[in-house]
Amino acid sequence: MDKKQNFETNLKELEGVVKALESGDISLDEMLCLYEKGIHLTKECTTALDQAEQKITILMKEKDGGEVTEQPFGGMDE
Repeated sequence: MDKKQNFETNLKELEGVVKALESGDISLDEMLCLYEKGIHLTKECTTALDQAEQKITILMKEKDGGEVTEQPFGGMDE
């Protein structure tokens, strides 16, 4: 399974966990188990997004020569 499918699978599974927790139709033990699973899935999704952000580059056209160069994507916090 590639990383995209893994991310999408984890995200879909996390959505299912959230729906189950919101339903309130499960026992406390099941809630705790689902909560732990949700935390794990959230960490995996966050890691995948962080890795994807690190790979993104911006193509910039230089004003002088018109050549295209790559620059790292700074993200929202920079």
